[in-house]
Amino acid sequence: MEKKKLISIAMPVFNEEKGLENFYAQLSTVIDRLDYNFEIIFVNDGSTDNSLNVLASFYKKDKRIKILDLSRNFGHQNALIAGIDQATGDAVILLDVDLEDNPKYIVSFIEHWNEGYQVVYAKRGKRNVSFLRNICFGVFHKINRIISSVDVDVSGIFCLMDRTVVKHMQDFSEREKYIPGLRSWVGFKQIGIITVRDARYDNNPRVSFRNLVKLAFDSFTSFSSVPLKISIFFGILFSFFSFVGIGVVIFLKLFLKVAILGWASTVSLILLMGGIQLICIGLQGEYIARIFNEVKRRPNYIIKDKIGVDK
Repeated sequence: MEKKKLISIAMPVFNEEKGLENFYAQLSTVIDRLDYNFEIIFVNDGSTDNSLNVLASFYKKDKRIKILDLSRNFGHQNALIAGIDQATGDAVILLDVDLEDNPKYIVSFIEHWNEGYQVVYAKRGKRNVSFLRNICFGVFHKINRIISSVDVDVSGIFCLMDRTVVKHMQDFSEREKYIPGLRSWVGFKQIGIITVRDARYDNNPRVSFRNLVKLAFDSFTSFSSVPLKISIFFGILFSFFSFVGIGVVIFLKLFLKVAILGWASTVSLILLMGGIQLICIGLQGEYIARIFNEVKRRPNYIIKDKIGVDK
């Protein structure tokens, strides 16, 4: 008999105790009717609530479950990397446990994988979030597609990756990892499936606006050098206007005997130029800070304990 394929499902968990029971029930309903072997990897990313105990109770009744308990909160992307590193399946599925990504789409992911696609990802359709967040997400994806060196589609982490792709993902040694971007960068045969992104189980967004901004910067700086070139653009642009302005002042003074007045306009221009210079310096500093983090070579995560995993 042909051996059933093994599919790994890796999920980060951070203070999600109230929604874990519902998520696990929905996930089990989906995968129990599929003719595959599964390993379910929960990565406890330094939760301070009862999430770890809830996960341990799942393990007692379902030996497909593996739990990685990180020593502290290392962040969403690093927790996902820990899950990817632990996964042993022929394919690896990534998703969050907050039910914004519905586990029912796993069936479609696997169908496309069997058709020969090595990466199948959820292409974001309608979002059940606030109007402001919708605007921010839309602006981020538009900017990202314009300046990125790879074609990063409107997608998040919900995806299936073939073992071949996972092996290449594991070769990346960079510290600040943005998984949707890296997934696009590796190439191979990919397809996006339009999905409806539901609201969180508690209708309370877990990721703060500050963390969303950080994630956006991770994407911009990991896959584009355009922000570094902004200072060159502004330098050339304002140098041109400066020379034009000097020419106008000289012409008015020498030929029309008119002296240009305007203390307020002068101060405004100085403040504008100063602000632009600080922005450009800040962008350069962001890249330098990331270089600093890379050369330190610290691990992306530290595992404190494992449950259901060979130690």
